[in-house]
Amino acid sequence: MHPTFKLFEKMQLFIRLALPIILTQFSLIAGSFVSILLTGQYSTVDLAGISVGYNIWVASFFGVMGILLGISPIIAQLLGANKKENIPTIIAHGLYLAIALGLLLIVLGIITLQPILSLINLEPATRAITNQYMIAIAFGMVPLMGSSVLRNTVDCHGYTHYSMYIMMSSFVLNVILNYGLILGHFGFPALGGLGAGIATAICSWYNFLAYFFILLYNKAFKPYRIFRWWPKFQFPYIIEQLKLGIPIGIAIFCEMSLFSVVGLIMAYYGTQIIAAHQAAISFTNLFYCFPLSLSIASTIAVGYEVGAKRYKDAKQYAYIARGLALIIAGLICMYSFTHLLEIASFYTNDPHMIQLISSFLSYAVFFTVIDAFGTPLQGVLRGYKDVRIISLIALICYWGLSLPIAAFFTLVMDYGPYGIWMGLLGGVACSAVAYTVRVWFIQYKRYDKIM
Repeated sequence: MHPTFKLFEKMQLFIRLALPIILTQFSLIAGSFVSILLTGQYSTVDLAGISVGYNIWVASFFGVMGILLGISPIIAQLLGANKKENIPTIIAHGLYLAIALGLLLIVLGIITLQPILSLINLEPATRAITNQYMIAIAFGMVPLMGSSVLRNTVDCHGYTHYSMYIMMSSFVLNVILNYGLILGHFGFPALGGLGAGIATAICSWYNFLAYFFILLYNKAFKPYRIFRWWPKFQFPYIIEQLKLGIPIGIAIFCEMSLFSVVGLIMAYYGTQIIAAHQAAISFTNLFYCFPLSLSIASTIAVGYEVGAKRYKDAKQYAYIARGLALIIAGLICMYSFTHLLEIASFYTNDPHMIQLISSFLSYAVFFTVIDAFGTPLQGVLRGYKDVRIISLIALICYWGLSLPIAAFFTLVMDYGPYGIWMGLLGGVACSAVAYTVRVWFIQYKRYDKIM
C-alpha cells in the first residue's frame, strides 16, 4: 500500500490489491468445490457424507478464521502510521492464538462429533463417510489456522500476489489429490469422501509451509526476524487481537452456523436433498470469493488510510469496493440464470439429480447479488476497527430474522426445503441493509467531524 491522490489512482491500486486476493480466495474455495464435485461423481452417499461433515465443522472453522482476521486491521493501521517495529510481536502472538484455537477445534470435534451425528437421521453408510472425512480433516487443522495468520500478514503488506501464487499452486495440488484419492487414479485406491478429507489436510500443510518460507526468507519480511526470534508471550497482545477478532468471528460464525444448521436440517428430507442442497451451496461459496476478496482488500485499504488519518481517501476506497462487487455479481447472475441445467450437470450424471440441483441453484444465484451489497461493507467496517456492530447485525439478521422467515415459508406456505432457502435469502438481505446504514453513520457522522 502507498498513498494515492486521484480517484483513478485509487481504482488502479485497489484492483492491483484485490485481483490477487480474488484469485487466492477462488483457489481456496475452489478446492472445496472440486472435492464436492468429484465426490458427487463417485457416489451420492459419499457426497451426502462429506456434506454433513462439512456442515458440522465449517461454522466453527470460519468463526475461528474470523477471530484470526483481527490481526489485519492492526497491521494495516500500523503500516499506515509507519509504526512497523510492533509488527513482529503482533505476528508472533497471532501464531500463538492460531495454535491454541486449532487445538481447541480438534478437542471440540472429539467431544461433540458423535453426539451431533446421533441427533441426525443419517443412513449408516453416510454416517461412516462423515466420520472418516472429519478424522482426516483434523490432521490439517492447526496448519490451516497458522497459514491464515501468515496469509493475513502477507496480504496486509500489499504482497497479495504471493498469496495468489501459493493458493493457485495449492489448488492445482488439491485437484490432483482429489482426482487421485476420491476416484482412484495415479495408483491411489478410490477412497471417496475419505480421500477428499486427506487431500484437504495435505494442502493445509502445503499452504502453511509455503507461507513459512516466504516470511522466513523474503527480503520484505526478513527485518521482522519471524521464526528466528520469538518475543516473550504478552497477554495484552492476545487481548488486542481478540477484541477485534471475536466480534468478526461471531459475525462469520452466525452466518456460517446458520448455513450449517440448514445443511443438517436438510438431512430430514433424505440423501438426495442433502446432496442437491450441498451442490447449490458449493456453487454459492465458489462465487462468494468475489465479495469476500473485495471485503479483505477493503480492510487493508481503508485501514491503511485510517491509520494515516486520510479519512476522505478511506471513504473513496469503500465506494470503489462496493461498485466492483455489484458489477461482478451482476455478470455472474446473468450467466448463471441462463445455464442452470449445464451447471447442475457438473455435479452428477443422474438426470433426476440434475433437475433437483438446478432447482436449488435458482435460489442460490440470488446470493451473489445480495452478498455484493453487504459483504464488502464488513471489510470497510473492519478497516475502521468498528467490529462490534458487525457481530450484532449478524446475530440479529442471520438468527433473529432468517429462522422465522424460513419457518413461515416452510411450515405455513409449505415450500419444503425451498422455504429454508427463502429464510437464508431474507436474513442476508436484511444484514446488507444494516451494514449499509452503519457504514454511512461511520463515514458521514463520526469521521466527518474530524476530517
